[in-house]
Amino acid sequence: MTCARKIEVLHDAADLVGESPLWDSERNVLWWVDIACRAVRRRDFASGVVSSLETPFIPGALALGEDRHVNIAGGMGLYRITECGSFETIGEAPGSSSSMRMNDGAVDHAGRFWVGTVPLTPQPVPVGALYRFGSDGVLEAVDGLRTQNGTAISPDGATFYVADSHPDLRVIWAYDFDVEAGVLENRRVFHQVSRGRPDGAAVDADGCYWFAAIDAGLIIRLDPLGREMEAIPLPVSRPTNLAFYGTDLSALAVTTMSVGTQGEKLAGSLLTLPSGVRGWPQPRLALGYTGARKEMRAH
Repeated sequence: MTCARKIEVLHDAADLVGESPLWDSERNVLWWVDIACRAVRRRDFASGVVSSLETPFIPGALALGEDRHVNIAGGMGLYRITECGSFETIGEAPGSSSSMRMNDGAVDHAGRFWVGTVPLTPQPVPVGALYRFGSDGVLEAVDGLRTQNGTAISPDGATFYVADSHPDLRVIWAYDFDVEAGVLENRRVFHQVSRGRPDGAAVDADGCYWFAAIDAGLIIRLDPLGREMEAIPLPVSRPTNLAFYGTDLSALAVTTMSVGTQGEKLAGSLLTLPSGVRGWPQPRLALGYTGARKEMRAH
């Protein structure tokens, strides 16, 4: 079912590859990244001001920590943004940042950060993986991924989702998730995407999975069995990710990209629309430093 919604612009600027929106209720701020511009952005809802911080690595997923710091998976590592705008290393995944980079991620109910990797250039074989950053270090949890995306967790913590947006796959998988052990089991196809490709995702309070259908210009909502409930058309063809935000978590923030579009007026903008439902407060990252503390600054 196609459902029209009133869509507004939160930030009218052409991000090359806007991604990873993150709602920070304590600061009344929305964070996101521009992957290609190597920047972390934030919109302050009190002032309406948007500011940017350059990153010394290619940025990927964002997560709030229990200490209120913003954490960012970028390059092949996980970093904490300090108060002075530098980056402290929390952990590093195996592999070279010259060939791979961190992409999409989600924090589980135990405070672990699950982040996948994608190759910087197309590869003939699957080389991406999903990593678990926890207090016990960094673990490779899933391998054989082409273009990892759509990582999300159900409100009860029992179901874990991962998508592969490679054009040859376009699939969303679901796993049974043992939160206490941090183990994924029983992988099955949750939804085979027929319109566009599955990019970033979020799960609402009812356990329904919402994803950005890149190249189709849609936000699609699936019920807990993977059946399409509604498709919301957007004024751009390449939405990338979404997050519930606001005082009652009923609004959706949608990041978009301008790369690969043909002069679309709002391509690369940060959009917002009412969801008609509510999200749920996302877990916080609960990690100390897993290695020697290192500080990085953008040049």
